[in-house]
This record gives sequence, C-alpha cells and structure tokens, in this order.
Amino acid sequence: AKSKDMLKWERIAIVAEGTKFYWDEMVGSSTPPIKTRKGWLHTYHGIAMHYAPIYQMGVMLHDLNNPAKVISRGTQNILEPRELYELVGQVPNVVFPTGIIVEDFDSDGFALENSEVKIYYGAADTSVCLATTTVEKLIKQCFE
Repeated sequence: AKSKDMLKWERIAIVAEGTKFYWDEMVGSSTPPIKTRKGWLHTYHGIAMHYAPIYQMGVMLHDLNNPAKVISRGTQNILEPRELYELVGQVPNVVFPTGIIVEDFDSDGFALENSEVKIYYGAADTSVCLATTTVEKLIKQCFE
C-alpha cells in the first residue's frame, strides 16, 4: 500500500496469498525482509486450517527493485510446532516468527550468504524461542 498522509492508504498489490488445503492456507508477514544479492529474503507465517489452526513459518524471495514481485516461494514450511512448548500453551500449535538478526553484511549492505541468522519466534503464545540457520539455507528453501 502507499499513502501520502499516513492516514489514507491505497492498495498497490497483494504480494502473496494462501494455498488452499496446504500448510499455508492463510498467510501473513512476520520478520522484516533481509536484503541479499539474490533478492529480499522474507519469512512469513502460514496457518493450516485443519481441525484446529496450526501456525508455521515459511520463506519467500522478492525482487530487489520491485518487492511486490515474488521471485520464488518455498513449497514446504521451515518451522512447525513439534516441541511440547510449541504445541501446548495459551494458543496451542503455534510458531510465530517476529524478530530476525543477520550477523554479517558486505560493504554494500547485502547479507552474506554464509552469515548466521537468528530468528526469534513465539511458541504457543506462552514463550519466546530462538531458531538459527544461515542466509544460504533460507534462500535455498525458497526454491524447494
């Protein structure tokens, strides 16, 4: 969306939609995108609407010059509730990514592919957890 006065917003485009009858039937943005040489790396949450909602995490890659354009979106989740503290709590079956830290960038401000990534996520609305990976693994997951 865009706005001239920050009060009235004009919709530009829908960036991503849910996939019916899949792990990400409903979707929403989560952590801020990471600038990489391959595009904007963006984690999101997906909700499977089976017997009860199951919140999971996925990843997609956006065009650097046109962030509304999705270059690729992973077909599988990268994090799902499995541990007891993710399965049982105020809202069961939830992993909800909310924060991200990338350790290393090049001199142009792009995340290095071998950089460690720390993803903070809520678990069952009862605790805050930390998952670690690399930029390279997240980008690879966008194409699987």
